[in-house]
Amino acid sequence: MIFSIDITECFGAIDSDNAGGIISYISIPPIENPQEKFRLKLSNFVLNLIDEPVIASINRQNSTFLENMTEDGFLIIKQASIFFESIKGYEKLLRLLNQDHGYLIHERYGQKLNTGDKIYDISGRLFSTPELLINFAFISPNTITLEFNSSDYTYIESYPELQKSLENLNSRERPTQPPLTGLFDPTYSNTHTISNFDAGYRIYNK
Repeated sequence: MIFSIDITECFGAIDSDNAGGIISYISIPPIENPQEKFRLKLSNFVLNLIDEPVIASINRQNSTFLENMTEDGFLIIKQASIFFESIKGYEKLLRLLNQDHGYLIHERYGQKLNTGDKIYDISGRLFSTPELLINFAFISPNTITLEFNSSDYTYIESYPELQKSLENLNSRERPTQPPLTGLFDPTYSNTHTISNFDAGYRIYNK
């Protein structure tokens, strides 16, 4: 089954900021119109079991899921989606993995902040480029929903056990690059394109 949890008032239950050494990954599509509903995907993160709204929502949907789990343990979600009904704006910060000072990109989008605006922070490695760290600060006045499959998790009872499992947990979710295809694949390019060096372009040929 798919759990659907309103996290608008308990967004802090999502711990993707290197919780106990766990490496989380964020995948987000191009934000063409942030005023409309969109989602980002988050993998390999801890869902804290100290937030009553999260516990209550899970129990309503499946009363046995949390059996034998405690707030001292670690509920690690392998894959999940976070849906924003809409956002007022956002800031994005992109840095290299070992960059202690400065940043690569800092972007702002949307309307000016006003007193009382709710700001939701989330961070992790960029799924498509794991050498990059990405931080988002979303300004959202509407509902935010977390969805994940009830079978898509690992539960670890204690911090010492978590430390023993880190290598396996982090290697399990490490992205791998698919084979290069299209115009940047040398074999494809040599087979299907002819260079016009004088004009500065290639011509496609089936």
